[in-house]
Amino acid sequence: MSQICSRSGCSKPVYIETNGFVHPYCGITCASFELNKSKLPQRCKNPSCSRQAYVDPTGIQYNYCGKTCARQHLNSEAPHCTRSNCPRRAYTDPQDKKKFHSYCSPTCYWIECSTLTKTKMSLLNANDLDYIGAHQRFISMLPQAKVQAIFRLQMPKNLVEAHQNLKKQIATQNNLPLNRVTHKMFHGTKSNCDPLQFLNRLSPLCSNGCGLCGIVTQGNNTAYSRYNGQMWFANHASTSSGYCSGGSANVIFMVDVLAPTANSILIVGQNAATLPRFLILYR
Repeated sequence: MSQICSRSGCSKPVYIETNGFVHPYCGITCASFELNKSKLPQRCKNPSCSRQAYVDPTGIQYNYCGKTCARQHLNSEAPHCTRSNCPRRAYTDPQDKKKFHSYCSPTCYWIECSTLTKTKMSLLNANDLDYIGAHQRFISMLPQAKVQAIFRLQMPKNLVEAHQNLKKQIATQNNLPLNRVTHKMFHGTKSNCDPLQFLNRLSPLCSNGCGLCGIVTQGNNTAYSRYNGQMWFANHASTSSGYCSGGSANVIFMVDVLAPTANSILIVGQNAATLPRFLILYR
């Protein structure tokens, strides 16, 4: 009776050379499959993921499909992503487990923005990576300032969608990647109310004419411009601080501004060219 190929599931007889040497497999295909079985992509080690583990071009296999799954599994004690119904863990800094993001990924952040009908304000913890990034940049420019609070702003979906559509348009027209037309700028404004109200209530209740509450609820709006519908933004906090006025705290916004080229001052005439991202209260 002929010997059967050693590969599981194969019923062909083994290959026998003319000199009588018996191979354990029927041919090269089955032999290669069995010998390289250990090199085939395995399932990602994250129990909640069904994808295959990543294999780099040199053939090295990793335990996870990507960095996101690896961080989520390795940081199983991290808090959950703050987006409703997301089962993943929030991103944690691999070098310092005390530092974190509120979301598992930028994708979840923008998905939540696409559902908002009004601005969502979040008072940031000093260990939040968004707080750390905003604080470091601001203080590097205004070292004498004392930051009292930093808030993340997620604007209503109609403002976010208009901003994203204009970003794609500007990038396409100028043959640039999306990140090259987005500039992180500062915008100082006045407040008619007590800015520290937001420490206890993340919803502005202020009369018309308050630059702080207007931008928080509606974003930057050319209708309130004192420069013929033009809005000014600076890449240095010290420039924008000259336009701040308030009682208990000064207020300054960190804003994504769209333009084909970078500059120390950007002047735009479209509401969609701006998207407030953070609000800083300081003395």
